[in-house]
Amino acid sequence: MGKQLHVISFDNPFPPNYGGVIDVYYKLKALFEAGIEINLHVFEYGRERSVELEQICSKVTYYPRRTFVNPFVGALPYIVSTRNDATLLQNLLKDEAPILFEGLHSCYFLGEPLLANRIKIVRMHNIEHDYYRKLEEVESNFFKKYFEMRILFHQTLISKQQQN
Repeated sequence: MGKQLHVISFDNPFPPNYGGVIDVYYKLKALFEAGIEINLHVFEYGRERSVELEQICSKVTYYPRRTFVNPFVGALPYIVSTRNDATLLQNLLKDEAPILFEGLHSCYFLGEPLLANRIKIVRMHNIEHDYYRKLEEVESNFFKKYFEMRILFHQTLISKQQQN
């Protein structure tokens, strides 16, 4: 077996027709062409499943996005807390391959103790902390401001995790 990599995507990257998924899809394609066996984990968010991904990935597993989560409960931002699935963790634990988290959205298991000895990489698609800080500065609606501040807090946690 060759080199393996788990990639956790916040959305289905095919077709590559908007921002973040363009980056994810062409990264997957380049990794495939470099001989990397990709175990792709996709959170479904309204896009059709894709047979095209099966041509460049060793395995593609889809997980439901839990959009019914109460955004006022818990320490994680909504975009993170809605992208978790126990089956994903089980699948990540099946081997020792490194894990690439695509975007802040996909980082639910970043600090998972069972994955403590794994190589983990977070690929931010935006300068998230600047983006949400600017939104928070101009927002007058308390609830929207609250969510933006929570995302900034989570960005701080990710930065600390990356330093360890």
